Amino acid sequence: MRSSRTWCAAELVLISLFAIAPARAAEWSVFAPPDGRFAVEFPGGPAVERDSHWTPVGSVAMTKYWRRVGDALLAVEMHELPPVAAALVSDDRILDQAREGVLRDTGGALLEGHALEVRGSPARDFTYQLPGEARLSERALAVLVGRRLYIVTGMARAPASDPAVARFFGSFQCWGEADPR
Repeated sequence: MRSSRTWCAAELVLISLFAIAPARAAEWSVFAPPDGRFAVEFPGGPAVERDSHWTPVGSVAMTKYWRRVGDALLAVEMHELPPVAAALVSDDRILDQAREGVLRDTGGALLEGHALEVRGSPARDFTYQLPGEARLSERALAVLVGRRLYIVTGMARAPASDPAVARFFGSFQCWGEADPR
């Protein structure tokens, strides 16, 4: 027969486990940075990186928000395109170059991709295999809204079936400057 002390300890462990599960699920919250013109759910606050690089049509400023969730890496990048790029380069070319740039920068091999619209804005949705023994893949969504290019990514062993990646992509919204939100 178990002592009441052992029984109480076991009960407390079970109660704690049930209490933790909803708390972890509740950690996901909407993240919408000021002037970001996008919203997405992250499980906690994301890390932030900023960078810029020079192109033949001017400087491109980038802000990246990212967070690791278990084995998945979730990120949203915002690229501010120079006015000349928006005036001289077609939306399709900008999106295709964004996809090719992601593949070049990561050494990835394109698995599938297609053109679509996100809230009336042109976009590219694609999945690629990363090099290396880890056999990681990444789903990416590039959306062009005016002069702002969003690149949403979810890296995992199988991003199409990873629940964190699915939730992240399902929650992503973006809008133009004229939409006050």
